[in-house]
Amino acid sequence: MKNDKLLFRNPAAVLFLGAAPALGASTDVRAALAMSAAVLGVLLCSSLLLGLIRKLLPREAFLAAAMLVVAGFASAAQLLLQAFVPSVYEMLGFYAAILAVDLLLFAGAECAEEQGLGKALVNALLSGLIFTVFVLLLAAIRELFGSASFDGQSVEALKNIRINVLTQASGGLIVFAILLAVVNALCPAALSLDRLSSLAVGCEEKEEEEA
Repeated sequence: MKNDKLLFRNPAAVLFLGAAPALGASTDVRAALAMSAAVLGVLLCSSLLLGLIRKLLPREAFLAAAMLVVAGFASAAQLLLQAFVPSVYEMLGFYAAILAVDLLLFAGAECAEEQGLGKALVNALLSGLIFTVFVLLLAAIRELFGSASFDGQSVEALKNIRINVLTQASGGLIVFAILLAVVNALCPAALSLDRLSSLAVGCEEKEEEEA
């Protein structure tokens, strides 16, 4: 089924893939932008490398190779953030480090194995961009109405109506749930659960391709 595939391509909203970095980076728009850039960069770089070497590796060894590649690029992204935007890196804290074990990135690696270089790069780009939109929207809501600021700049008009809980983890989950409900309302999950994983990252099941 290809209906509403673009909405299903949002891994954070469909199966909570990447939910931890999404929530951790969503208290400030700057942190959300940095995390999104890191996720997009790691997705593209790992998909590129794995797409190039997939035919050189036996299928049994691909998972181990994917883990090493993703962890390597995630570590590189973490070091780049620390070097060039240390203040934002401090905002992210340990969430920058857990990119190395994030399911969203491993799902992108699976696409590289199944679909090849071209399609894997397209899927990585779309997944990363839509993840970015979702996380930035989540961060904007939490920062505006929780901290009465945007991009670190105070918004005087919202100071008297701040909702302090939005700056806490529980507030992040509340906003996340609301956005998830909106996505589900726009695109009802008519697909069986065993197929949502592949659709969340843009991969179609092999049975569908063969048909």
